[in-house]
Amino acid sequence: MSLPLLAYASEEKSEQPLTDWLTAGPVLQYLPAFADVENIRGETFGLRQFIETDFLNPAALRPVAGERLSTRHGSHLRWQQQAIGSDGSLSGFQAPSHENGLHTWYLATNLVTDRWTESTLTISTPYAVALYVNGKRVAVKHAMQNPDEDPGSLSHDLKLEQGSHRIMLKYVMNSETESSASLQANLEYDSMYDDAFSSGIQPYGPLSLRHLTELPETRSVSISADGNYVAVMMREARPDNNTWESWIELRDFESGNTVQTWRGGMNISGMNWSHKDHIFTYTTRDSGQGTIWKVNLQDGTHRAILRDVEHLGGHEWGPENAFLLFTVSERPDANTSGVSRLDGMHDRYPTWRHRSSIYRLNVESGSSERLTAGLLSSSIHSISPDGSTLIFSRTHVDYSERPFTKVELMSMDLQTLETEQLMMAPWIGGAMYSPDGSRLLITGSPNAFGDAGRQIEGLANDYDTQAYLFDPATGDVSGFTRDFDPSVSSAVWGHDGRHIYLSTTDKSFVNVYRYDTRNERFEKLNTGVDVTGSFSVASNARRAAYIGSGINDPHKAYTFDLRRDRSSLLHFAAADEYARVRFGTSKDWTFNTEDGTEIDGHVYYPPHFNADESYPVIVYYYGGTTPVNRGYSGRYPMELYAAHGYIVYVLQPSGAIGYGQEFSERHVNDWGIRVSGEIIEGVGQFLESHPYADADRVGAIGASFGGFMTKLLITETDMFAAAISHAGISNITSYWGDGFWGYLYSSVASANSYPWDSPEIYVDQSPIFRADQINTPLLLLHGMSDTNVPPAESTQLYTALKLLGRDVDFVQIDQQDHHIVDYNKFILWKNTIVSYFDRHLKDQPQWWEDSYQ
Repeated sequence: MSLPLLAYASEEKSEQPLTDWLTAGPVLQYLPAFADVENIRGETFGLRQFIETDFLNPAALRPVAGERLSTRHGSHLRWQQQAIGSDGSLSGFQAPSHENGLHTWYLATNLVTDRWTESTLTISTPYAVALYVNGKRVAVKHAMQNPDEDPGSLSHDLKLEQGSHRIMLKYVMNSETESSASLQANLEYDSMYDDAFSSGIQPYGPLSLRHLTELPETRSVSISADGNYVAVMMREARPDNNTWESWIELRDFESGNTVQTWRGGMNISGMNWSHKDHIFTYTTRDSGQGTIWKVNLQDGTHRAILRDVEHLGGHEWGPENAFLLFTVSERPDANTSGVSRLDGMHDRYPTWRHRSSIYRLNVESGSSERLTAGLLSSSIHSISPDGSTLIFSRTHVDYSERPFTKVELMSMDLQTLETEQLMMAPWIGGAMYSPDGSRLLITGSPNAFGDAGRQIEGLANDYDTQAYLFDPATGDVSGFTRDFDPSVSSAVWGHDGRHIYLSTTDKSFVNVYRYDTRNERFEKLNTGVDVTGSFSVASNARRAAYIGSGINDPHKAYTFDLRRDRSSLLHFAAADEYARVRFGTSKDWTFNTEDGTEIDGHVYYPPHFNADESYPVIVYYYGGTTPVNRGYSGRYPMELYAAHGYIVYVLQPSGAIGYGQEFSERHVNDWGIRVSGEIIEGVGQFLESHPYADADRVGAIGASFGGFMTKLLITETDMFAAAISHAGISNITSYWGDGFWGYLYSSVASANSYPWDSPEIYVDQSPIFRADQINTPLLLLHGMSDTNVPPAESTQLYTALKLLGRDVDFVQIDQQDHHIVDYNKFILWKNTIVSYFDRHLKDQPQWWEDSYQ
């Protein structure tokens, strides 16, 4: 429920005329045939219906002075600047001479706000006009007035977030009215917003949430076997129906030009290139059934090769395009009794009793056969280059020792279907055949094979993933990244069999390294971006493609020539929009703790930053096992916070992977014992060395383990003026026992420590047992269907703080899990974070109170 528009108003009002506009017109149009004949509702088609029919899509228009506007019959107009004088006269606007004709003009200006605002926009004119705000029609004036009448007007109340907002008018004149064309636009608002508004025709402005949610987004890439084509997976929001649309754009590696697009409301996933020829497959899903489509670029065919399979999983091509392997999930009959018995802790997972089996599809004949069955799920890893052998895995539950599961890596003869166990080990990730079929490239924990991957004494952090080479003939395992500080996210062979390409967490960067198996050397590829994702290597060529982003650098698709070590921009879907965004600057900032540890970090500055002014600060951290990388946007978009006028300081305390095993090992059995002190010390040093950072206006925010750190921090310090915890743990014991993955995550974070033998962790480090020490205003956010960190982790601390009389708010996001993915709820959740900080760090409560009375 929103408060009345003037709930926080003073008695003083301010006005601002909007005088600088871009205009384009006229477009001569006519009422449709039989407009004077009543339709089935007894209505004729007149001016009212005409002005409410959008001839052009207002949401797609991006007015810029001098640029063209395409209209009817292939004709074009140009946007021209027009300043409207005090009398409101519009130069060049004339009524049509044809009695049935209508002249439509388009006017546009930009209204820029540096905070959330309330105002009323009034348009006065004798002619019919429709008002659009950010592409949406919000008000219409249908009537026209003659010269002896007062000009009519329309008014609309605006509630605008920070950013640049496009105000557009559709102005319609007919031959019957004799009034001169005129227009006056006036913005009225409370005097508290005097410095918040600016207007004009320049298209430039700060980043807004719209840029992060409504523009087409490059999600992933996949390169063809010969490297000539790159398939780009795209996604765009559909706010009207609260969904996302995905599609595939096929682009030429050399030119970046679009070859073909597959789009049209499809739910696309599972894009795979074959190992020869220009053939790829993808999966569409509808009502729980999946269909695999095959696209042959050489003969132009596009057909379904496996149709309407219930619970269809992923698929992978075999060599020579003769077959592909796919998985199908079997599910037990639904238990409708409402009473069930758990078969171990894993049985709490909604999908635990689903069993995935592997099938082979003969592409030419369309026949398929089942390759695996039984009680355990089977996962595809790799097919040998000659197509004779499959590497797959099955997971066994073993509660006798952590991590309470073991991965059985197996081979299968694809002729006889005979299997052989290659290994049974904990913390195994992927496995891939070398191009000659002699070795397997495996990823896994540094503890997976003893000292082969472990650099330190004792237990390493199991999330600090290493890469190994395994010889199936001898059983020998070598951990070639053991002394390599970056943590391996994924690994893939190059087509020559000599080089391996490693996608890594490398401090706060995500970099790709090339490992030479002959001279045992690592070489970082210069991809030109801070974060390199979806790195796809051609199986038969020295070419690759990837998605790149960074601080103030949105996601783009790139190609990489592995022979010349040269990257090229392939496609930037939102280039035109981002050309008009003005970001602030950024810098790296590190500090040394009292014990001499260097803690990495980086800083985002607001646009138009002035070191002589004072700014509120937002501190962000994770504190768990992964660093906060420098990728653009994300769930907690630092660039957006900076655009709202905040300095954002991100730091990477001890325990993060990507800084070497000694550093990441500090996460094990810490639970904030060391990390909270590092954050407090780091923020103190940051404020001391940056005089423009206002020490009285510092906010803290973290999510998941970072949400736990937020709660823990405010039991230890009062340095923060406000704090936000999303899905944060309050009671380590209840998280360990109740969260679906609680005991599994704790098998790393609390390795070999349990509630019955380690109260110094499970009790002493749990914020709920220190609730009386919290004095900082706290916002708790939680998806109420969160199976990772159960909602009770927020509820119990909320209960404690309310009983203690502390300043606490709890915003619950219904039917959302650990991540907020519902589009409309995602928007509200994002705005809740910024409005809460505005309330406490800027003394601007209006946005928050408008959202939550």
